[in-house]
Amino acid sequence: MHFLHLFPRILKKFKNLSIRQFRYEIKANVWVICLLYAIVGVCLVAIAYWLDMELSLGGAVPHFFQADYELTRQIVSSLVAGIITLNAFTLNSILVVLTNFSGQFTPRMLTTFISDKRTQHVMGIFNLVFVFILFSFFLLDQQVTNYYFAIPTMTVLFMLSAVAAFIYFINHSVKWMQVSNIMFNMKCESKNQILETLGKDLEPYRTREPNGSPNDLCNKEAITVCAAKSGYIQIVNYKNLVRYAQKNDLIIRFERRIGEFVLEGTPLMTYWERGSNHANVEKLRQWVYIGAKKTEVQDLEFGINKLKEIAIKSIGNDDPDTASNAIFQLTDLLLSISKVTRFTPYLTDQKNDLRVIIKKETFEFYLYSTFSHITIYAQDDPVITNDVLEAVCLLVESIDSSYYQISWEFALMVAKGYRAPFTFNYTRSHFLDSLEKIANTTGNQEGYRSFVEEVKQQAEADSRS
Repeated sequence: MHFLHLFPRILKKFKNLSIRQFRYEIKANVWVICLLYAIVGVCLVAIAYWLDMELSLGGAVPHFFQADYELTRQIVSSLVAGIITLNAFTLNSILVVLTNFSGQFTPRMLTTFISDKRTQHVMGIFNLVFVFILFSFFLLDQQVTNYYFAIPTMTVLFMLSAVAAFIYFINHSVKWMQVSNIMFNMKCESKNQILETLGKDLEPYRTREPNGSPNDLCNKEAITVCAAKSGYIQIVNYKNLVRYAQKNDLIIRFERRIGEFVLEGTPLMTYWERGSNHANVEKLRQWVYIGAKKTEVQDLEFGINKLKEIAIKSIGNDDPDTASNAIFQLTDLLLSISKVTRFTPYLTDQKNDLRVIIKKETFEFYLYSTFSHITIYAQDDPVITNDVLEAVCLLVESIDSSYYQISWEFALMVAKGYRAPFTFNYTRSHFLDSLEKIANTTGNQEGYRSFVEEVKQQAEADSRS
């Protein structure tokens, strides 16, 4: 039996991850940092035990710093109950608030909060203090020594640090739960995790003009690799796939993109053997991890959907300010995607030989994925529609000129999709000004004039009827 079969499922998953993907998975699991702090707590207990029990430090320090067995036991036993109460109160209160926020905005808010570095360190400190005090309580022994110094002193100091961490945690939670901060943190998490991972794991292999054409594969026998189980495609180890394809002279083409749901037996990839070596299908499968849910390690669209959910729910809750904030945060994320990602499906080796072909992604796909769903809910809302047009206006001022025409066509579609009449002249003026700026930047002045003429004709027809 292979040794890895003895490992839990999560360890098998970690084996196939890159370093950055591994860090992301560790960060998403709060038990890891709690375990590390607990180990530190056990080590500190061992140090305190050695100082008091082996070196008899309690009898060597001045009388003011000494604590006899009964006093030490009373201090430790009282603080054990105190740290348990502090932990329970803190976590219970935060979970109640986050549950309400998750229902109002997005269920992914709880995961984002738990993954926050400050949240995890505070929970780790609580865990360290609890482990230290609990172990100290059981290690007290009157038959070994009657006077203690390290254990009571460190117990009091650690409890004070837990109280300080509690105050900091409450302050951090209050600031984090402000809606504007929530969206900013979500955007930063998506930029740091998704874009950094793709920029360093995928983009180095991308090229627009590889050696060899995909059309040359039509006359060769293709071998299909199917999914071994149902679920979402979460992670693909492109680095190992490119290396394996180079070593065995393969060309691999993906039939599904990351984030898509597949059933058992669904074709995942197709490969062609150009040399005499034969590929190991199981090895190819192990570099494509399929799980029960979507993740944002490599799924750009998933990072977008988190903020999009907040915008859509805010529209339904009549909260235009939150929806507007979410739209502009999405614009910043979309700009980062356009700058980091080269929208080409070809991955090559060091010699620029074609090795992997992924599903084609375009800027148009991400633009429509970001805003189209929002505009459907805002068809009768002039404020949100203006925010979308203003966001596109800001976007075209920063993106590459090759994306101008796509951006103009989308903005024109948003403008034509708006259905309600304008109650105020200012709203109508803002609507047309944003569209005109987009037209001027993208060089579509004639298209803008045609749209304005259509609007006038429609208004005249409505007035006559």
